[in-house]
Amino acid sequence: MVFTARKNLKLYVSDRQVEILVGCLLGDAYLTKLGKIQIEQSGKQEDYIRWKHKELSSISYSGLKNVVRFDKKDNRVTRSLRFWTRQYFRSWREIFYQQGNKVFPKDLSRWITPLSIAVWFMDDGSYNQKSNCIFCTQSFDEKSQLELVKVLQSFGIEVSLRKDRMSRVSMRIRSKSLNKFFELVRPYIHSSMYYKIP
Repeated sequence: MVFTARKNLKLYVSDRQVEILVGCLLGDAYLTKLGKIQIEQSGKQEDYIRWKHKELSSISYSGLKNVVRFDKKDNRVTRSLRFWTRQYFRSWREIFYQQGNKVFPKDLSRWITPLSIAVWFMDDGSYNQKSNCIFCTQSFDEKSQLELVKVLQSFGIEVSLRKDRMSRVSMRIRSKSLNKFFELVRPYIHSSMYYKIP
């Protein structure tokens, strides 16, 4: 895929990189108004973000930046690592963010692959011993959440949406689809994230 900036500047992005970027944007990444994709993970996930940076190095600015924040609510210091892609993704900004809200753009459905689902799960998914496998989807509007359910259903994975006590919506893989889901994503899970799979 080729992205352009201004008249003659072009950025060549491989299919694998597009799949990873889509997974990142479904998960923790943020797309700035200038067209840079910001990718950030907590310091505990350093190996994982280094893998992302290596995979996306040809389309990103060099180096990882250390970020330190002080949380006044509980007097806690948090540390994370961050990097940005180059400034070529303004066209995606227009379809991922509409009227200031993050949405799932149906136009990118064809780039939802086992790899992009695995990246999304590593970013925003969790699994516990009670066989609950959940994606946090509260950053998306209701229409987008329903579209994301359809995406997973297209892989033969049954999903339900549920609200917690604070009305935050998450997407839960139904227990009868757990084996199929983990068979789908397991080959793409980074070794540092094996704790998220059974």
